Amino acid sequence: MLKEKPYRHLNALISKKENSKLPFDEFLSSEEKLTKIELSEDHGIEGLLYLKEQQEKRPRWTALTDELAGTTLNQISNKSSSAVLLFRLEERVIALTFGYGRFILKSSLFEQDFGLKTALNTLDHQSLRGVDLHTLEDQPIQKKSQASRESEASAFGIDIFKDILRSVTGSPRRDINYRNITGGDAMYSFGTELDAADLPNIAKELIDFYEKDLYKTEFSWVDNVRKIKEPKEIENLDKSLILELKKAVPEVTINIPEIMNWDSIEGFSFTRTKKEVSPTIDKETYFNNLDKKSLTIDSLKRDKVFVIDIDKEEKSYKVYSCIYFERNKKNTRHILFNGVWYEIENSFIKIIDTALNEIEITDIQFPTIEFWHEDKKTKIETEGDYNIRTAKALGYHLLDKKLVKCSKTTSPIELCDLLTPNKQFIHAKHKKGGSAGLSHLFAQGAVAAEVMLSDKSFRKAAREVIRKTERNATNIIPIENLNSKNYEIIFLVLGDKSEAVKENLPFFSKVNLFRAYENLSQRGFTVKIAGAEKVLKAKP
Repeated sequence: MLKEKPYRHLNALISKKENSKLPFDEFLSSEEKLTKIELSEDHGIEGLLYLKEQQEKRPRWTALTDELAGTTLNQISNKSSSAVLLFRLEERVIALTFGYGRFILKSSLFEQDFGLKTALNTLDHQSLRGVDLHTLEDQPIQKKSQASRESEASAFGIDIFKDILRSVTGSPRRDINYRNITGGDAMYSFGTELDAADLPNIAKELIDFYEKDLYKTEFSWVDNVRKIKEPKEIENLDKSLILELKKAVPEVTINIPEIMNWDSIEGFSFTRTKKEVSPTIDKETYFNNLDKKSLTIDSLKRDKVFVIDIDKEEKSYKVYSCIYFERNKKNTRHILFNGVWYEIENSFIKIIDTALNEIEITDIQFPTIEFWHEDKKTKIETEGDYNIRTAKALGYHLLDKKLVKCSKTTSPIELCDLLTPNKQFIHAKHKKGGSAGLSHLFAQGAVAAEVMLSDKSFRKAAREVIRKTERNATNIIPIENLNSKNYEIIFLVLGDKSEAVKENLPFFSKVNLFRAYENLSQRGFTVKIAGAEKVLKAKP
C-alpha cells in the first residue's frame, strides 16, 4: 500500500532566463547572515538551502507590560525563521521560500509577473475568493476585496479600464492538482501533496503553466495596464525620460498630482526660479533653467514645484511626481504618472481613442478664458469668474458652488457649474489642473447626472437650491418622471481649443472621460465636450 504524501504549502518564484546561470549566492541579499546547507542526495535535487539565523526579539509593547509587572517578562518574545531553497531547472533557477524567506531574495532577478500570470492560468475563473487591486484615480488607490463564497471577477466590482490586478486568490481548475492558489507579482503560492523528491516535477509544471496564455480567455483585461515594478525596467524608462528632457522641446507635461481648489491658487514656481510666480505651471520656465548636462532622476526628485495660494501659504511637490510623460515603443506605451511608470497595450489605447471619437463637440460657442499681466506677474481668470462672465454673456443659470445635499454621496455635490434653458448641464474645469483635475471633472459630471436621475429626494433638494438664486430654472428638473433623453451633459475644459480638447487629454483622463461617457450614455443622457481657448485680455 502506497504511503500517503503529506500536504504542504509552497511559495515559488522563478528566475529570468538571463539570470539562470548566476551562482546561487547572487540571488540572495548581501545584507543577510545566512547558513548554507547542502541537500541530501536522496532526493535528486541539485541545489542549496539557505537558512537565516533565528533572531529573538521582544515586541515594542513589552516596555509597558514590563512596567506594569514591575519586572522583565522573559516569557514574551518573537522568533522569526526564514529559509530559501534554490535549484536549477530548464534555464531557470527555482526559489521556494519558507517563513520570511522571500525577503532574503533579490526580487529583481526573478520574473515579476510569475505569481499573477501562473495563478490566472491555473485558477477556475468562477472560483475567486479575493483580489488585490491598484486603481488608477487622481490619487492611485489600493483596494483589497474578499468574497464570502467563490465568485467570478465581476462580483468584486472590478473596473477593467481603471483597475490593475495585483494579486488573486481562488481554487484551481479541475485539471490542476493544487489547492488554495494565490498569485501576485513574482510569487505563486499553493498547496499540494508531495515528498521532497517531487519538487523538480512540480517546478517543471509551474514553468509550463507560466509560459502558457490560458488566462487570455477569461482574464485578458489584465494586460490593459501594467504597473512597472522591476527596478531595471524603471531605470531604463527613467533614462528615456532624461533623454526626452534634454531635447529642445520635450514632450513632457508638469501638473500637480492631486485635486486642488484652483480658485484659491495664486500661482506656481520652481526650485531654481522660486520668485517667478506664474498663474499656471509654466514648464518652459523649468526646462529653460535646467542644467541639462547634469540632469538626473535624483535631481528631478530633489527639485520642487511650489504652489502658492491667495493667503501666501505654500505647498511643494517633487517635480518627478508631477511629470506626465508618454513613451511609445513597438506595441506598447509607457506612461509616467504621479511618480509611477505604467505599461499600456496599444490595443487598449485604440479602444479608448475609438470610443472618444463618438463624443461630439458641442456647438455652443463658449467665451475664451482670459489672462493678463499685472504687477509684473501673469494672471489667469479663475473658474468662478469665468462661470459668472459666461452665465451673463450667454444667458445661462449660474450654479457654480451651489451644493446640493445627497444621501447617496459622502458629501454635498454640485449639480453643475452652468445650466442652460435647454436642459444642458455644463461642468467646467481648468486645463491647468492636469490629469487629476480633468479626471475629477468627468467624475463630478457623471455622479451629478446619475444621482439626479435616480434619486427623487436629490431632485427635490436641487430644486430648492436653484429656487434661491435661479428661480426661473426650477422646473428644468421635475420631481417626478425625469427623462434623461431630454438632458445633455457638457464637459468644458478651460484653456484648450474645442477641436483639440479630446486629443490633448492625458491618457488616464481619457479613460475617465470614456467611463463617464459610457455610464451616462447607457442611462440615456447626451454627452458632449468643449474647450475654451486661453487668450490675452483686451485692454479697457
